[in-house]
Amino acid sequence: MYKYLLLPVLLFAAVNLRAQNKAIIKGKVTDSLTNTPVEFATVAVLNNRDTLSTLISYTISDKNGVFNLHNIPKGIPIKVFISFAGYQPYRKLITLDAKTTTLDLGAVHLNPKQLQEVTITGERIPIVIRKDTIEFNAEAFKVRPNAVVQDLLKKLPGVEVANDGSITVMGKDVTKILVDGKEFFSSDLRIASRNLDADMIAKVQVYDDRENDPDHLIPESKLNKIINLKFKKALKKSVFGKVYGGLGTNGHYQTGGLLNMFRDTLQISVLAASNDLNSTGFDFNDLYSSGGLNRGGEAISRSGIAFGGGAGNGKQTATNAGVNINTDYGKKLKVNLAYLYKNTLSENSTLTNRQQFLNDTTAVTASSNNRHGSTYSHSLSSTVTWKPDDKTQLRYLPLLTFNTNSGNSENGSNSYSNFINPISNSVSNSNSSGNSFRFEQSLNYNHQLKKKGSSINIDHSLYVSPGRGHNFDNTDYTSYVASFPSYAFRQRADNDNRSTSVNLSASYRYPVSKKLTTEIAASTSFNDDLNKTSTYDYNPITGEYDSFLLVKSNDLTRDTWSQTVTPGITFNLPKNINIVARLGNQFQQVNNIFKRDVADINQHYFFLLPSLNINIKGFSAGYNRGVNLPNIGDLIPYTVVFSPSYSVTGNPNLKPTTRNNFDVNYSVYNYQHGISYNLRGSASFEQNAIFRQRTVDEQLSETSTPINRNGRYNLNLGGYVSKQFKKQTDFQLSASTNFNLSKSHGFFVLNRMNGFQDSYRASISERLSFSYKEIVQIDPQYTITNVYTSYSGVNYANQKYLTHNADAHFNIFLPVKFNVEGNYTYRYNPLVAPGFQKSSNLLNLSLAHQFLKKDRGEIKLSCYDILNQNISSYRFINENSITDMQSQIIKRYFMLTLQFKFNKSTVKEDDKKTNAKPMITYPTGRN
Repeated sequence: MYKYLLLPVLLFAAVNLRAQNKAIIKGKVTDSLTNTPVEFATVAVLNNRDTLSTLISYTISDKNGVFNLHNIPKGIPIKVFISFAGYQPYRKLITLDAKTTTLDLGAVHLNPKQLQEVTITGERIPIVIRKDTIEFNAEAFKVRPNAVVQDLLKKLPGVEVANDGSITVMGKDVTKILVDGKEFFSSDLRIASRNLDADMIAKVQVYDDRENDPDHLIPESKLNKIINLKFKKALKKSVFGKVYGGLGTNGHYQTGGLLNMFRDTLQISVLAASNDLNSTGFDFNDLYSSGGLNRGGEAISRSGIAFGGGAGNGKQTATNAGVNINTDYGKKLKVNLAYLYKNTLSENSTLTNRQQFLNDTTAVTASSNNRHGSTYSHSLSSTVTWKPDDKTQLRYLPLLTFNTNSGNSENGSNSYSNFINPISNSVSNSNSSGNSFRFEQSLNYNHQLKKKGSSINIDHSLYVSPGRGHNFDNTDYTSYVASFPSYAFRQRADNDNRSTSVNLSASYRYPVSKKLTTEIAASTSFNDDLNKTSTYDYNPITGEYDSFLLVKSNDLTRDTWSQTVTPGITFNLPKNINIVARLGNQFQQVNNIFKRDVADINQHYFFLLPSLNINIKGFSAGYNRGVNLPNIGDLIPYTVVFSPSYSVTGNPNLKPTTRNNFDVNYSVYNYQHGISYNLRGSASFEQNAIFRQRTVDEQLSETSTPINRNGRYNLNLGGYVSKQFKKQTDFQLSASTNFNLSKSHGFFVLNRMNGFQDSYRASISERLSFSYKEIVQIDPQYTITNVYTSYSGVNYANQKYLTHNADAHFNIFLPVKFNVEGNYTYRYNPLVAPGFQKSSNLLNLSLAHQFLKKDRGEIKLSCYDILNQNISSYRFINENSITDMQSQIIKRYFMLTLQFKFNKSTVKEDDKKTNAKPMITYPTGRN
């Protein structure tokens, strides 16, 4: 594994040797009138010997106005350019001689005199900070021809793009990518970042995600980020997209297309895609580079679309199509509308090995399962945002979904122990079908009142989801133990489910003073849930499933009414200290209806639900209490016999579980050094935790009953540190270290013996990203995880295992428009059942060639799983059992793919020419 870390380290050492020919420029930026430091001023060094003033290096002044620029080349004319919104920019032309190691510019005074609108051409200012918005000039960050947005984002300071496509900015997760302020592929960041070309982008803006937090109640340390891509003017009116098709060995294929049309405030996207590749793709872009595009932001995200599948999900063939429309009606009303169709055919084969420890007996069950299934879904969704003025916002989000599914499976298993071999074996097959309908809507109204900080917020939600299904099960069970009989049955189960919920809430905030804000919130909700299963035995005389089995059936209905009143106060103290305290008063009325010859259970509860949050800039600490009601299925006052070897008895005396949650979080980003820090911790303690009291005999016949107990808890500590090294002319390097420690304490009662289980987990991950010019890109990552489970109160052996995971993505750009791309993944788990594969080496390679004008065409030869070792394995330890699972997934194949991009702008040629040179505009006055 050390090989993956060695190459970037050696290359970084070479960079350091080369840096000996370079110098440091430092100084302090101040206001020329007040002599106070200017924070967040952009300090850039430009190469003054070329006409384009190429960017060499840049930084941001800290809170004291201090800046340091390292690795500045000597012997060439350079320009030091310092700017801040509302100030006259500072310029200095210099040439560092060979003897200079550090150039101290001293105090650099910026003139805050208000200016008329001034346009400066030829100077690419890389970054501008305005309040909570950071704006990057895309022209200042050079990327290779035909690069995508993801390649551009990797160049930006504070921005990290992981191998899986997730994005962080200064340690904060990016939740959405917008285009010119509109939702665009935002349900999956990879769809936007890996499909839009970088040369389309003029600016990249980053700001806090407060779309669902208009009152700014989320603390800064817990805020996520939104990226807004501002298109070049020539692209604001254009038609662009791509089509592709590929054929491979073993019958594999992929095909699809994407069409986008922009007309100022109107955006239309049409897509279609079909593949049998599980989205495990052989190149870094997976299927996102060729279809699999679900533009539409929240609407599509809520539709739950997922193209293809994932490793471990067997083999899947996915066909998808959709249309999405974004349009503005004036400046006040924005509408998003999306329709999506999805069809998935799946094939899954799984091997399972389960060990159970019962005193001096170790019982093992080995099973295999083969399943085929299909799903069809239609989704229609929308997001409507209305802002009649700066203080009022109304958001309405409806969603309508219809699903049908069918499947069949075959299962075989055999059981044995160290005393009895064999115990039993069974063979079964089943088939099922069903359909479901879902309608949901949410409505939010927020109005900021005249007094600053006062507001009214109203929320409404509605959820309705009925569904029906049928399942046919044929099972033959052979017992080799005299005390337990063999059996066989043919049964049909009809399932009828319904879930309905309605919620209405309102809150009012009012600042009593600059330091104290009061609030009051009230909500009411109603939930109706139906869970009905009717099971019938096959009647050989009539040839029908008409013999009703009461012991395998249920008809459960739960109606829940809830009313909550929550007063709260917010203290705003000096030095950005914020304290928020709330006290929820919740009343619940619960009717549990069993529709049997047993008494229904009507419950009335009152809960006090306090919460406290302390926020100090990047630090936050919080506490809250939550309550979970017992599942109605756990309250049944009778026994359900699922099979002769497994039955469950309910407990009508169960109490709700109360959970006390604590969390701390600290995160900070150092602009000067490009370092992100984060440290987080959490703890959860339960009262009246619900778990199952079980009895298992040596023939593996099991019964269980849910009971309450105090003392379950979970502890977690994690964090990371990430460093972006200053970009050199040819090299760029970033590194990050992540760690996580956790402990969970639980309990179980097995065969009347009380046991306690403590599970410890520790993992550390190291990730590097290295690039040389625009020729080589390497992103290796290594993770080691140690899991340890100990028992007390019972005579069970402690369990532990250590896993190693290594991933490396690489891209090499060769002359004449060829590039080699690949992924290598290594997995090792030494503690698996005999016959299970301990390790796997997954290597994917592709060779691509770009052709046609502007590289619009691409032909690619790819090989997935060159070493033919792809496997999915999993281990789970719980109570007295260890379960190992191994799934067969897609193995080695080759594929040849053709892809064509198109882009036609409708902007007049004169308008295009106005964008030919980079421009920076300085507004009048300060921001």
